[in-house]
Amino acid sequence: MLAGLAGGALGGAMAGLAGIGGGLVYVPLFYALMPPAAGANALSAPVLASLGAVALTGLFSARAHARLGHVRTDMARLLLPGLMLGAALGLWSTLRVPEAGMFLGLALLDGWVAWDYGKRVGGTASPGPRAAAMLAAPIGIASGLLGIGGGTMLAPLLRRFLSLREAVGTSALCGALMAGAAVVANLALEDDWRALLGPVAPWLVGAWLGVLLVMPRAVRAGARLHARASEDAARLALRLLFASLAAAFFCAGLWKLSI
Repeated sequence: MLAGLAGGALGGAMAGLAGIGGGLVYVPLFYALMPPAAGANALSAPVLASLGAVALTGLFSARAHARLGHVRTDMARLLLPGLMLGAALGLWSTLRVPEAGMFLGLALLDGWVAWDYGKRVGGTASPGPRAAAMLAAPIGIASGLLGIGGGTMLAPLLRRFLSLREAVGTSALCGALMAGAAVVANLALEDDWRALLGPVAPWLVGAWLGVLLVMPRAVRAGARLHARASEDAARLALRLLFASLAAAFFCAGLWKLSI
């Protein structure tokens, strides 16, 4: 529960501020504190635990942004089928992908997002259905594989068609529904998950409960801060945040390769 309280406070604030589901906080935190689970990849259980927390965080984040008028449901409906299917496949793949590759993948993703937030883009035109469908599935696969809610990639994508505030709010809703669908599908269809999570189930329930207790207030605070901040200030803060995360995950990946 203490791990969930800490993760919920940090992940909720990031969700409200940047539209991400908090997975970039939950994955390393759960990886460090979760009891070891049987399996070839020690990141598999933390990734699934992270996606469960992301679903909780994203729902509260989306609600906070919806109250501020920042959610575009038409864009969400366009993206969700591909996102859900891709995330379910990505989460299943964690049972078979090396840990070092996942850490380095997170580092590359965060580095690209930090670079992208340095550019000034934006607009009001919606992407065509074909373009959105082509991008949604790959984003979903990467999200499920890395235990994140997709906002790391969705918000930079959507800000090319929407305002930054609408991009953040819409990505929060998409991330919550995508993460929840991936967890439910994997637990229902893959026996390996039930065997892997059985020994750590009490820890997992406590962590999710801790997230649920503290995260709603953290999300609201982050969303209010985002609403008050200027576009340039928000982009600078997000760029520094993702650059720092990229460096941390890159070091973790190199360390895993060396042992």
